[in-house]
Amino acid sequence: MSGTRRPTPGRTRRRKLRVGIFGGTFDPIHNGHLAVARAAQRRFRLDLIYFVPCGQPPHKRDPELSDYLHRFAMVALACVGERRFLPSLLEAGPDLRGRRRYYSIETVRRLRRLLGSEARLYFLLGADAFLYLPEWKNFRQLIRLCDFIVASRPGFSLRRARRVLPPELIRNSNGSGMIIHLSRSAIHFLPGLHADVSATDIRQRARRGQRLTALVPPAVADYIGKMELYRSRR
Repeated sequence: MSGTRRPTPGRTRRRKLRVGIFGGTFDPIHNGHLAVARAAQRRFRLDLIYFVPCGQPPHKRDPELSDYLHRFAMVALACVGERRFLPSLLEAGPDLRGRRRYYSIETVRRLRRLLGSEARLYFLLGADAFLYLPEWKNFRQLIRLCDFIVASRPGFSLRRARRVLPPELIRNSNGSGMIIHLSRSAIHFLPGLHADVSATDIRQRARRGQRLTALVPPAVADYIGKMELYRSRR
């Protein structure tokens, strides 16, 4: 008698693991970031969302960027109690100091190697960042490796989004304007998530000693206060 297990009648194949990747400086992580992640998790039934504080941002130079370990600590605190949110050291570098410049294509490839080919990856980003996608390193390869979830804002149109993408990669878009199908992936739009929260404003408030509890999770506000982050920054 063979030891091969026969499929049980009526049993459905287990769906692929759905994993979100949410990168940024997170200086600091705030309630707007968390609102986007929660909405994306619910809408696309994501099993996990990796929050990835970047090392050195590829597209902008910020000599006053907070120490990597401070930014990672704030992300870790913000993820407490969120069982599907995972603070990630993917861009920490070998010394865990975030001194290296990573590109999104590299981070996605690393996560793909960790999770295997069976996982479906979703890259989370804001509408403004999406408009600059053609400037990202190897962006044509990137949009083949993962789906994108774009947190839309008022005035952001599907027509404008389509102009960002290579026409030869677009298959079609649905009637509601919520998704653009590409040859190997898709661009999904999450509307109505414009939050009036700015990391720049939070840093300025922290420098002035103002309360932050309406803008960041309480544990993050407590950390910023105890570590006296942003006190000397403009």
